[in-house]
Amino acid sequence: MKKSLVILALVLLASNAFAFQPEVVGGIRGGLAVGFMGESSIARNADMRFALEASTNENPVILLLGGKFYLTTIGRKVPLSLGAGAVGYAGGKKSEVGVAISFIFDRMFDVKPLFFEFGVDVAGSGKILAQFGYKLY
Repeated sequence: MKKSLVILALVLLASNAFAFQPEVVGGIRGGLAVGFMGESSIARNADMRFALEASTNENPVILLLGGKFYLTTIGRKVPLSLGAGAVGYAGGKKSEVGVAISFIFDRMFDVKPLFFEFGVDVAGSGKILAQFGYKLY
């Protein structure tokens, strides 16, 4: 199971089929986490996302593959999107695979590349997800 998750992450990182926008993320994801995320537009209001993060959790490697779906704009400046996908926790004694559901607030504090993501990962047990990210243009 661990090998297939690592191979999937490598294929996504090496893929030339999509023009991914790189992002740096950090915060809480089952423990303190920091990592790299990529996002690519696949439709007018939908993006494909993947992430590779390191965590202080008992499984230190976190892999995410999912989508980001635009919902509405809060006020006139903060777009709100729904994030959903598959998440894998690996690198420890027991790897866990599950689903991730989150709300993504773009343009936080009126800073265009800054976003905040809040939600839950259900892999084995529920794990809180609260992290900031910065899009690298």
